[in-house]
Amino acid sequence: MLSFSGQIEVVPGIKRFSCGMAELVNGEKLEIDSVVLATGYRSNVPYWLQESEFFSKNGFPKAPFPNGWKGKAGLYAVGFTRRGLSGASSDAMKIAQDIGKVYKEDLKQKKQKVPTHRRCISQF
Repeated sequence: MLSFSGQIEVVPGIKRFSCGMAELVNGEKLEIDSVVLATGYRSNVPYWLQESEFFSKNGFPKAPFPNGWKGKAGLYAVGFTRRGLSGASSDAMKIAQDIGKVYKEDLKQKKQKVPTHRRCISQF
């Protein structure tokens, strides 16, 4: 935590936050300015996504960078490149382009399937 004094302090678990204050699990209350959550990172994707083709057991895409951003049926992954913000940005741009491409293809198919009707205007 970053205290009002500007000191960074590692603390035990946080029980709750209130305005400018954090209560720790040990009951101690600290006046705070900011909180930096630095727990490390371990993907928990395999626990909540029941899919085994795209993600490996370690929670990262099976395909190596730069191809690990796209799975099947509209499943995308951002931030698994292990290349920081640059890798996440690269994935996000590819995903946005792919979504645009899929949308345009879908729109073309819908236009082809819609029969054209002529409007008839009659006057009596």
